[in-house]
Amino acid sequence: MQIGLAFPELGRHKIQHFLDIIKNSDQCLDLVVFPEGFETISSSYELIPENIGENEEVKKLLNKYGEIARNFDISVIVGMQVFYGRESISGGSSDQYCLFITSMGKQTIYHKHSTSKYNAFFDTNWSIPNNFPVVQINNMKMGFSICHDSYISLIPRVLRTKGADVWSNISYQNVRPRIWESVLQTRAVENDMIAICTLHRNSQASNLQKEPYAFSPSGKIHLKDVETGSSLSDIWIENRAGKIFYFDSSNYDTYPLVQLTESALSSQAKPITISRGDRTIGIEGGEGEFSIEEIHLQEFIFAPEKIWRMCLEQTNKISLFFVIVNNVEQWAKYKLTITKLIRGRIIEFSTCFLFVDKEYENIFMAAYRSSNYKDCRIFYPEKFPVDIDKRYLFGLEKTYAISLNDSRKISKKVYFERANQILDFLEK
Repeated sequence: MQIGLAFPELGRHKIQHFLDIIKNSDQCLDLVVFPEGFETISSSYELIPENIGENEEVKKLLNKYGEIARNFDISVIVGMQVFYGRESISGGSSDQYCLFITSMGKQTIYHKHSTSKYNAFFDTNWSIPNNFPVVQINNMKMGFSICHDSYISLIPRVLRTKGADVWSNISYQNVRPRIWESVLQTRAVENDMIAICTLHRNSQASNLQKEPYAFSPSGKIHLKDVETGSSLSDIWIENRAGKIFYFDSSNYDTYPLVQLTESALSSQAKPITISRGDRTIGIEGGEGEFSIEEIHLQEFIFAPEKIWRMCLEQTNKISLFFVIVNNVEQWAKYKLTITKLIRGRIIEFSTCFLFVDKEYENIFMAAYRSSNYKDCRIFYPEKFPVDIDKRYLFGLEKTYAISLNDSRKISKKVYFERANQILDFLEK
């Protein structure tokens, strides 16, 4: 499948600009993806998320892109925001949706689960069948989410379980590449799927967005300009906005993997010490704040829902994890995989993972969140005791909090009921 990622300058490049590119290109795209908030519906009154597809302005937008899909024989993913007259960064005071339209007239609407005025977790008609659509495009299946939804591993896990081969996570504007690339790579690895993301460039902001993203389990995918065939990496950063970059989902090259770099304990650290007794573990400096949980290496890699379950069951403490490695051979087998996904795990769970053998005698690696910017400290202690910095060990609450900013929320109960429904679905 030929997948195109439109990369507009915020406020400048509109749909006609990209249609002209597609019209004049010799490359036959099967799918083109536009960012979160690419289309805007302004409203002076609240639009009910459960009935969003019945709104006349939304219907006009669906018809508009339906006509585009038919005329170009192409499927389209486009972000739509309901704008209530206040600044939008990524959701916030706007309500965020993703529209999917095929050339055959199939239409699907996805409602964002985080950092939106209304979050899908609190929709009265929320369900796994309704809120996690998976659609067919040629010989592949695709699922959707939006921006910070990517932090919630449960969402792409559901989509993959429902058969998705490709996961599209459109975003709004400039992001920290270190964070976005880490999360997208993690989702691709743990689900054995392709992960894609496009977004606007905002040249008025300091952290200039350099590119859209595509990742496979093998690594970051090389993208090409749909007009010239030039590699994205060969195009000056300043000249990339306004283009469509594409790749073939069945035949692509990837960039070399960036290896993990060991770092020292911060001089500003508030350390806690993890020590080993006779098959017992002690935590000094964080008494009452933390608990130790065990998870096996393959579950750590391929079943993040297990980590969610353990975190949610530990309501009064932050879970620190011992990842149990059977032997040196198993560590050697999965070390490369760990390299690809450890940063994404740290970003999602804001905790510490210590990779040890079954007897707690050998330590293979340690990693924990080390800053407010979701940095990750990686190091290789030779033996216990192990000192880590507790300042940024916030636990899973840091992730689920992004879905709780909904005025319809009476309590957190609905969120946790639905998170547990997803866990039950994934653990069947």
